[in-house]
Amino acid sequence: MTRTRKILAWTALLAFALALRIGLAVASPNIFFPDEIFQTLEPAHRLVYGFGVISWEWRLGIRSWVFPAFLAGIMRATAWMGAGSTGYLFGTYLVLSLLSLVTIWFGYAWARRASGTPAAIIAALACSFYFAMVYFAPKTFTEVVAGHIMLPGLYLGVYGQRIGERKRFFLAGMFLGLAACLRMQLLPAMLFAAIYFCFRSWRERMPAVAAGFAAPVLFFGAVDWMTWSYPWQSFLRSYQTNVVSGIGKEFSFHEPWYWYLLAIIVLLGPGVLLLFHGARRSPFLAVLCAIVVISHSFVAHKEIRYIYPIVAPALTLAAMGLVDLLEELRPGARCLGKPQWVLAIGVVFFSVSSALLAVQCANWYKTCWGIGAFDRLSRRADLCGVGLYEVSWTQSGGYVHLHRNVPLMQLPGASALAGEAPSFNALIAPQNAPGLPFGFRQSQCWQGVCLYERTGGCVAPRADEELNAYLKAIGR
Repeated sequence: MTRTRKILAWTALLAFALALRIGLAVASPNIFFPDEIFQTLEPAHRLVYGFGVISWEWRLGIRSWVFPAFLAGIMRATAWMGAGSTGYLFGTYLVLSLLSLVTIWFGYAWARRASGTPAAIIAALACSFYFAMVYFAPKTFTEVVAGHIMLPGLYLGVYGQRIGERKRFFLAGMFLGLAACLRMQLLPAMLFAAIYFCFRSWRERMPAVAAGFAAPVLFFGAVDWMTWSYPWQSFLRSYQTNVVSGIGKEFSFHEPWYWYLLAIIVLLGPGVLLLFHGARRSPFLAVLCAIVVISHSFVAHKEIRYIYPIVAPALTLAAMGLVDLLEELRPGARCLGKPQWVLAIGVVFFSVSSALLAVQCANWYKTCWGIGAFDRLSRRADLCGVGLYEVSWTQSGGYVHLHRNVPLMQLPGASALAGEAPSFNALIAPQNAPGLPFGFRQSQCWQGVCLYERTGGCVAPRADEELNAYLKAIGR
């Protein structure tokens, strides 16, 4: 293949992958978990526009401002791209989806070095269209971004011989350190990778890796010092709150130790059967994935998104494993001696696996009321207040989707609904909810939850009825 054809092929593949990621995010706006709003986008919105919902984690100072500040920069730069909240939200989807394309490069580059060109092409294609990669790419979870950032570090540490030794290992350490700072639960795996890079030549490599690793750690410490009270406050208080004192446990989901093994089966489907074969080609990558899973398994609070960082490496292992398996079957099937047949089987295999996951997890990408209603209200010029009745604020789009500096009220009961009705002219409530205030008309519904609106203005609500005051009062 000529250089021009290679460039065209890569351009087409990356454009296809980017279109899938942005297309799903725009066509089916959804919330996988409230953290993607209230731990990242909402504080970013407060940085840029000065108002937003403040959850208990931010009141206690257990979150770093680094990632929200990055998102705030995207918001500021892309707000012009659409009315209301649509402009900067599209900009966020675009930038994070572009960052996620590193998974395609990684799958190709790693598999090519460890297994050969057929496995590399299959891995790159799988990472481009696999449902989990497409769905999570635009999500503002720190574990997702950390999973993308660690990949160049892994490759540079093992296969990056084309650049100078010191520069290579400094950059490898820097990417690993940044991933660990964004998602400190990845620290055991990142330390294992750093040690693996250095074990053959400690004296030459360790100073560069350590310096690279230390750079983001020092940066995050400095940011905490400037924005909170002391260096690394968010890390220390997060550990103290969630592990020592257990304050965060009441908001957690407790699962058995083997839960992530089941989650891997859900994420990879039939691909899990190929991991053993792939591990023979790249034991390092297999061990790294195992460390991520095992270290997360010791924590009772488990979510499938926490192990997203292993999806691209696992798909790469599965692609290599598939090619090895087909090579073993080659004596009994002559067609497997042709690379085009191997590629076709690989594409079909991962396409079917991806489709099975997409069907099984269809509820992930359904448009939810929290985004549908708030995005619509962000373009209403006379909006003066929003009430939430018999629906939770955690499922709302927050001010990052509402993008209107108006009171947002969680109404705990019928009496609060009746008493505060003059304070809002938009209401989110279940479909056909009884006792709605006079004058409200149903505008649009999403999965049994509807937006009701009325004309006219609003009176000022009681201070304790606004959402931030309400959350502070109940400790959320």
